[in-house]
Amino acid sequence: EQDKDPFVGFNIGTDVSNMLSPTELVKFLQTQKVNHVRLYDADPELLKAFAKTKIRVIISVPNNQLLAIGSSNSTAASWIGRNVVAYYPETLITSISVGDEVLTTVPSSAPLLLPAIESLYNALVASNLHTQIKVSTPHAASIMLDTFPPSQAYFNQTWHSIMVPLLQFLSKTGSPLMMNLYPYYVYMQNKGVVPLDNCLFEPLTPSKEMVDPNTLLHYTNVLDAMVDAAYVSMKNLNVSDVVVLVTESGWPSEGDSKEPYATIDNADTYNSNLIKHIFDRTGTPMHPEMTPSVYIYELFNEDLRSPPVSEASWGLFYGNSTPVYLLHVSGSGTFLANDTTNQTYCIAMDGVDAKTLQAALDWACGPGRSNCSEIQPGESCYQPNNVKGHASFAFNSYYQKEGRASGSCDFKGVAMITTTDPSHGSCIFPGRILTTLAMSSSSPSSSWSCNKCTFLNSPSQKLNCVICLTPASIPSPSPSLSVSTNDEAKWACKACTFLNTYKNSICDVCGTRSPTSSLLGFDELTDSGLDSNNPDSSVGSVFFPLRRCNNKRKAMDDDVVEIGSGSVVPGGDLGVASDSGTSLSCLKILTYNVWFREDLELKPRMRAIGHLIQLHSPHLICFQEVTPEIYNIFRKSNWWKEYSCSVSVDVADSRGYYCMLLSKLGVKSFSSKSFGNSMMGRGLSIAEVEVPGRKPLVFATSHLESPCPGPPKWDQMFSRERVEQANEAIEILSANTNVVFGGDMNWDDKLDGKFPLADKWVDVWEVLKPGDLGFTYDTKANPMLSGNRALQKRLDRIFCRLDDYKLGGIEMVGKEAIPGLSYVKEKKVRGDIKELELPVLPSDHFGLLVTLSPK
Repeated sequence: EQDKDPFVGFNIGTDVSNMLSPTELVKFLQTQKVNHVRLYDADPELLKAFAKTKIRVIISVPNNQLLAIGSSNSTAASWIGRNVVAYYPETLITSISVGDEVLTTVPSSAPLLLPAIESLYNALVASNLHTQIKVSTPHAASIMLDTFPPSQAYFNQTWHSIMVPLLQFLSKTGSPLMMNLYPYYVYMQNKGVVPLDNCLFEPLTPSKEMVDPNTLLHYTNVLDAMVDAAYVSMKNLNVSDVVVLVTESGWPSEGDSKEPYATIDNADTYNSNLIKHIFDRTGTPMHPEMTPSVYIYELFNEDLRSPPVSEASWGLFYGNSTPVYLLHVSGSGTFLANDTTNQTYCIAMDGVDAKTLQAALDWACGPGRSNCSEIQPGESCYQPNNVKGHASFAFNSYYQKEGRASGSCDFKGVAMITTTDPSHGSCIFPGRILTTLAMSSSSPSSSWSCNKCTFLNSPSQKLNCVICLTPASIPSPSPSLSVSTNDEAKWACKACTFLNTYKNSICDVCGTRSPTSSLLGFDELTDSGLDSNNPDSSVGSVFFPLRRCNNKRKAMDDDVVEIGSGSVVPGGDLGVASDSGTSLSCLKILTYNVWFREDLELKPRMRAIGHLIQLHSPHLICFQEVTPEIYNIFRKSNWWKEYSCSVSVDVADSRGYYCMLLSKLGVKSFSSKSFGNSMMGRGLSIAEVEVPGRKPLVFATSHLESPCPGPPKWDQMFSRERVEQANEAIEILSANTNVVFGGDMNWDDKLDGKFPLADKWVDVWEVLKPGDLGFTYDTKANPMLSGNRALQKRLDRIFCRLDDYKLGGIEMVGKEAIPGLSYVKEKKVRGDIKELELPVLPSDHFGLLVTLSPK
């Protein structure tokens, strides 16, 4: 029963100098709370030492014994008698692994593999042990082909004559498919394509998750994807009742010059996160009900192994039981005694360009409110005076301030957690929770704010401000120096380090302009140099290998939609610089009804929508229900200057509410067409844009006639008008070859029928999310609307007609409540008026974000 729960075990190799004796090894395993091990042979001394312990053991038949066992039933029976019956049940032998990666390492022995397995199984049957002890064989991941995305994986047909009967045997006997799965080798073979964080189980933003385009399942780590690839490969051979057991997985802590990612920090991160991932019991995306058990390779460094260096560096411990590094596995029960969760630091990664690090440093010392006083000139951590050194201190300050919370050491992928104390000389990196930048004036060591220029001087600067030389408020050293109580977030000037408030775009002291990365929230941390050509920047990047969008797999070709060129008249504001130069690898389009209700936390809601824009960085945006006030809020936002807008300032102030198009790309023209049958002033907004290195694209938006079930008739659904408007819009847009049409269609399939799409048009949600109802107005899913009557509608839609582009993915955005914000709604309940305190979301609608890639 205990073995039915997922567990983590260890492989124990013996190419180790100064190896513990069998008795010492067992005692060590018990101290470390290790209950599952795998041996590469059936060493009698070890098996004897494991007797009467709770340690469960997999024993192995070495490859060089396959010939004898596979050729003779009596030899197999003798092996079982000598290595199993002699020790069981005092020694808890759970499985026999027959050979190791036979198909790929000794293919000449492949014909003997199944006969050897069957002979050993028959010997177990004869001893009445076949239900307690399973027989299988470990395979290398390379027996699977086309493993990414997992839904396309299959076993190499060369081995079908072996795999088909083997899987049938495993199914019949209830034995697992043993797989050796190494994300480390996946990363080494796909550097620049597979992000390191995806291999290390690090927390990911949605933009870094890998998405299988066929199943639309999201993968947050490579190992889960490899496991699901094994399940799909078995299903392709009509086997679906065999579980995957990961017999080897790990990460080396040292390598030669060709293996720069074989480091202690990466090994620690991988194995610690792997352990926590298994004990979280979340399964895999394809099989959330089944979490695979894993044997980590390996317990000890096998220092007698031949080069390369990494071959001797996979262990968590040296042969004498001294740890190579200390895992951080808090929350994983009593598993492993060496846990250093309380001794971790956050530092800048090696190899990151200075511009990207500077952007993250600005955020940490500004909106992140890290304690950056120690990296000011003359202070203890100012040296080394470079971006990496200063960024490491600031990152760690933020990480500790946030209580080392999950995701607090990421900074757009430029930071990493380490167990090595980065302190140096008199520069001490905090290793505990810190207070915020503005410290209490009661502390004699507090920083103090200059009364004239507000610069935050360090505690050692007692007499004069280092920026403007103004004397301190008390002209002599004193513990009572005045301290700024203003906790408004600030941005650090790159030239003089002065901390300016965000209302100032130019430094108050030296006049240097604020960096574009000085934003209001961590989710907004961007670098203009890392945008559309970054393969990780799209939402739900299409699956691994995480190629750029123009290299998506052949399986996506069936999703291609066709679309037709007409002239449109210029309009709007075209004065913004656009993406140009190299070809875009993918294209992101957002449609969002921003909700014109101005009395409900309008500014925070619009700022939240701005955060989403900066997080997802769409190239094209379709907005509905924009009011003059919303327009002005957007126009003053940091992200606005990157876009051209279809609505000029004069026009924006002259209308009640309207649709609007925004484009980062070069705009050939904006145009609009009013619907003649609309009583609500509805129409079609159109833009033709130039896509660098690709065919032009038309994108359009509309807010079709809204139903109004209210006085005087209570039946004013305006279905006929809405259908006519839909037909007119599709007819106008069909004159172009590549079109995306998104907006609030107010569509009700039961009332309005099927949306009238012409030839080659598709509803993107229906194509990419079949079976998902896709409600964008949902009083159940949107807690801000929970005081309303129950209503779930797919009002917002995106349609495409494409000749030269392919559909990539589609996601809903804006589904999270704004932190710390709520409003009160009155509701009549059984005749009484009740006040409900509800959270606030960006809008009463969810937005839709679609990704396209060129053929």
